[in-house]
Amino acid sequence: MTSAPPSDRVRQTTLFGLFFLSGAAALIYQTAWHRLLGLFAGADTIAAALVVGAFLLGLGIGSLVAGLYADRLSRRAALIAFAICEVGIAVFAVLSPWLYYDVIYKGLLPLAESRGVIFAIVFAGLLWPTFLMGCSLPFLSKAIVSQIAGSAQLIGWLYGLNTLGAGVGAFFGGWYLIGTVGFDKAVYVGAFLNLVVAAGGVMVARGLDLGAGEATKKTAVAETADGVVWRWSLLVFISGFLIVALQIVWYRLIGVLLQSNGYSFSLVLTVFLLGDAAGLLVGARVIDRIADPRRFFFLMQGIATALALAGAWFVYLAIGSGFLPSSFVDHDIMGPNTNDPALIAFLLAVVVLPASFIMGFSFPVVQKAVQRDLDRLGSRVGFVQLANIVGNSMGSLVAGLLLLDLAGTAGTLKILVAIGLAFAALQFAGPRATRWAYLPAAVLVAGLLFFPGGDAFWRRLHGLTTEKAFVFEDKTGLSVLKMANATDGKLYIQGHTQSRVPFDTVHAYLGAIGPLTHDAPRRVLVIGSGTGGTPYAAGLNPATEKVKVIEIVAPVIETLKTYAADGGKSGVDQLLSSKRFEVVVADGRHSLALDPVRYDVIEADAILPKTALSGLLNSREFFEQVKGKLAPGGIYVQWAPTERSVETFRSVFPYVTMVHPAMLGSERPIPYSREKIAALLAQPSVAAHLREARVDTVELGKWFQDKQIEVLNDGKTVPARSPNTDFFPRDEYYLNR
Repeated sequence: MTSAPPSDRVRQTTLFGLFFLSGAAALIYQTAWHRLLGLFAGADTIAAALVVGAFLLGLGIGSLVAGLYADRLSRRAALIAFAICEVGIAVFAVLSPWLYYDVIYKGLLPLAESRGVIFAIVFAGLLWPTFLMGCSLPFLSKAIVSQIAGSAQLIGWLYGLNTLGAGVGAFFGGWYLIGTVGFDKAVYVGAFLNLVVAAGGVMVARGLDLGAGEATKKTAVAETADGVVWRWSLLVFISGFLIVALQIVWYRLIGVLLQSNGYSFSLVLTVFLLGDAAGLLVGARVIDRIADPRRFFFLMQGIATALALAGAWFVYLAIGSGFLPSSFVDHDIMGPNTNDPALIAFLLAVVVLPASFIMGFSFPVVQKAVQRDLDRLGSRVGFVQLANIVGNSMGSLVAGLLLLDLAGTAGTLKILVAIGLAFAALQFAGPRATRWAYLPAAVLVAGLLFFPGGDAFWRRLHGLTTEKAFVFEDKTGLSVLKMANATDGKLYIQGHTQSRVPFDTVHAYLGAIGPLTHDAPRRVLVIGSGTGGTPYAAGLNPATEKVKVIEIVAPVIETLKTYAADGGKSGVDQLLSSKRFEVVVADGRHSLALDPVRYDVIEADAILPKTALSGLLNSREFFEQVKGKLAPGGIYVQWAPTERSVETFRSVFPYVTMVHPAMLGSERPIPYSREKIAALLAQPSVAAHLREARVDTVELGKWFQDKQIEVLNDGKTVPARSPNTDFFPRDEYYLNR
């Protein structure tokens, strides 16, 4: 850093610490608000991209406005403006659980049938806090920089420590705070941090001089600087697009390797932010040694993309080679008793950390290029940050909604490699190209030519060599059906083993028990398809007229269609072709809330409780929603994965019967009878329906005869001591238990 009087150094250090805390609060919010707004927007990846895009866009608008306004302020006034923004964020944060849950989710959910309307409402709901967050850097940069010499270094340190705080906030929030106290209380902790930052800012401002800093001369360089800013803003926009699009690729890759648990999102985000912060701080330290910022910036983008490619390529080649297990999907490295923290750290260090470090290195370089006079420092920080954030937003939306759909993970990575190669090629223009810059360019060219396509990439990561498999991927997720022979296979969704063909007895049991228990199950709804065992068995009762099936991952349905077209029967062909079955791709909870139909039987073939977003289908509020969608005498069926899920279930339904492992809940007495079920299973039409899917009817009948029956509620609900709720999905955050 440039030399400064001791009092200024103390103020700088204090403000660095405050901005660190502000960054930590921001990522606690982002993690919690992403989930709360997802209740309204939906739990699929499309909704996630819309929420992230809206969040980033609000940051960009705030950065632009504050950047234009900051240069009119004295250093003290700019610091007070920063403190006011922190108070505004804290006030909003305290109100946000009520706004996002009671107003937007409960009150506006009927409007959520349109993606455009979802984005508009989410953007409006996030605009206040994200606008104020975006204001922070321009205001604080104006307050902390007293002379143009060394300004890039100071701003780099400032932004780097803020990003470091964000990384700490992402880890602390995602791995401890939310799983310990819940989403709403985590937000309140963030609000407390913002108030601490605001108080600290006001205290520092009391001793700050009122002047705007050193006088600056309007030179020819300053007069032409606007053109420089616009050119750099365009480059930063593309760079911002590139890094967040790479993040989307990392989320998909790491999510599958870690089997998409509740911690994987915050884990990737933490490592990305910590790498970015390290790059920012190192870049700020060495910025004075960089003679040609433009050429160095081009080189950094090429190196970062090459490192991202190399990380994914390493994982592909190392699977089964001794460095990594032969198959992550059959090796649960994120279980409650995991012994593989070193393996997880190694994966993230290889895939995410190097590229994020190099990208962070670029920010101080840009500031050195654009900062020419003190009077316009704030506006230039704002413009550059705006360009970066809008690029980030577009990277999230385009990669998450378009590129994954068109090209899959491997194809998206290749498209981003082409952008990185363009940056690397620009570095060679002119006489001062660095010779070793040919190395990242060569890696990127090799990636375009030789990096495997999506089918080969995911086959290897699922431990497949020559075996037959069906692989499908789009923006909603990844589905792989590994075939043991011509008709038998195991299905993986987002890296999780879900079900098999022919259908497992347990899925046939869960699907059949509701319609066999209900006296007249005319309308049945099943949330979750898998290979189709649960919904197919739900249609076994001759009284059932319609079975509606909701599956959130579209490639699962494409996988089943391809399996059936390839000659695979096992009931899948009937599930997809019979008019009795209606298969819909949607978020189950979202779709149920908007569905006007009341059902005689609702079943949730729910995902494992430790899976990301599983809390949405195991919460007390979801059970209340299901109860409201049952017809008189209707029955809800769900398996009982944990004691807490049983406890939560019993707190909602006055009548609960457990026929292990299935829970049946209703507002009326449940007419469960082994004799009745045995008689129905013996009917020729029911037996034929099961035989068509190669379900072992003898084994299924034995399940109904042998399973223990417990009447848990007989007319009264039982309050839960520590239920799963929308604000606190305890089972999903299993490591905190």
